[in-house]
Amino acid sequence: MPRRMSCSMTVVTVLDRTKTVTRRHVDTWRDLKPGDRLVLIEKGMGLPKGARQVVLAEVEIVDVRVEPIVEVLGEFLATRREGLPDMTPSGFVRFWLDGHGYRAVRTYDDAVFVPCRRIEWRYLDEERARG
Repeated sequence: MPRRMSCSMTVVTVLDRTKTVTRRHVDTWRDLKPGDRLVLIEKGMGLPKGARQVVLAEVEIVDVRVEPIVEVLGEFLATRREGLPDMTPSGFVRFWLDGHGYRAVRTYDDAVFVPCRRIEWRYLDEERARG
């Protein structure tokens, strides 16, 4: 049974299959590797009693690596691949740092020392659709 990963902030871009990358805290998803499969869900925690998780997609991991969060600044189309196409790369770095407990990191020089786990996938239903 594949593990589940919440994509609550990027539901639309998972549904339209444009989100292909996520960056997570370096201390999470340590054992994930290329070839592993995940089920992407809308929300995994905090559901009201009786509510069920909503499955958005099934994916296969193609790349996992640890890198400084500021690598987003040099990756072409990084925010689009993250499912946040209207966000600037610098805005994404600030958003990610704030959301992962690094509010005190205020400069990119300091952010060079903040690692994240970059996870890239492909959608399994696209493979089936191609035949």
